[in-house]
Amino acid sequence: MLRLEGKSALVIGSATGIGRAVCLAFAAEGATVLAADHGLRDDKRTLLEAISSAGGRALACDCDVTKEADVRGAVEAAVAEFGRLDIMVNNAGIGLPMRSFVECDWEDWQRVFDVNLVGVAWGMKHALPYMLAQGYGRIVNTASQLAHKPAPGAAAYSASKAAVVALTTAVAMEVAERGVVVNSVCPGPTDTHTWRASDPDWRAWKASQLPIRRVGEPREIAPAYVYLASDEASYMIGQSISPNGGDVSW
Repeated sequence: MLRLEGKSALVIGSATGIGRAVCLAFAAEGATVLAADHGLRDDKRTLLEAISSAGGRALACDCDVTKEADVRGAVEAAVAEFGRLDIMVNNAGIGLPMRSFVECDWEDWQRVFDVNLVGVAWGMKHALPYMLAQGYGRIVNTASQLAHKPAPGAAAYSASKAAVVALTTAVAMEVAERGVVVNSVCPGPTDTHTWRASDPDWRAWKASQLPIRRVGEPREIAPAYVYLASDEASYMIGQSISPNGGDVSW
């Protein structure tokens, strides 16, 4: 039996990278998926085509996580389409070019937190009432290895992702006894648009420091989400798991 057979899932931040791989993996495991992202129409279209050609079912909608109305609308669209919401993935995220803390513009700092943290909070805020009412739910929030191993030059990103881990754990403890399981994934270096936008010399150095001597592929990160979205994760409460190629220090 497929691990997510009959489940409905909303993935926010779904058109590229890890989010796209998660949608494909969910559909392959039997879930019906609503893929939400801001813009990226061609990427969403090719994602739906890939899921459909593999025999799965998926829909797409637009969602800017810096706008609470958009996040609420995505949740409501999923419930209206599926009749319930079993799985919620809050994956939207952005980074900044590597620079020292004192060189960061406040506007850039604020936007990182608006997307990486506030967007996650809004996703949970609007999904939880439905999940609590039905007595079942799985929420998986994307944090980062940098939540546990902050990097110089990435203060805003590291801090925002550490806050996601803390928020995830706090909410998980509030809702666990009511059938809703909340956890986070902290990917290590992964070949995404954000990774490719970083400094090439730093990328090469970072890959050389990993025991596996390469960065991960999104498809290698997605199984962590499948596990946390499944019934197998019923005893995982407020945890952060980190597929990271051996990039550990805690």
